Amino acid sequence: MDPSDKLEVLESVAQKLSITIETHHLANNEIETRSGHCKIRGRHWIILDQSLPLLEKIAIISQTLKKFDLESIYLPAWLREEMENHPFDEPKP
Repeated sequence: MDPSDKLEVLESVAQKLSITIETHHLANNEIETRSGHCKIRGRHWIILDQSLPLLEKIAIISQTLKKFDLESIYLPAWLREEMENHPFDEPKP
């Protein structure tokens, strides 16, 4: 499956879990920031640096989704298999 299609599926799963995904330019000389998951006022967010390669964005979203209960969410067979049998690499800081 094409990586952009994978990203769309992951974004859909995140939406079903009420996880908001936002992409921003995170480069800042004063503050070190990284892409990843956070919880603000009870809401889950995934913040992605817009300059990240597509495969890193996929890895960050996948790592976050693995932390949630996915049993009641439909996952395509390829995604469930990848999440169970082939852990996505943790993005490097």
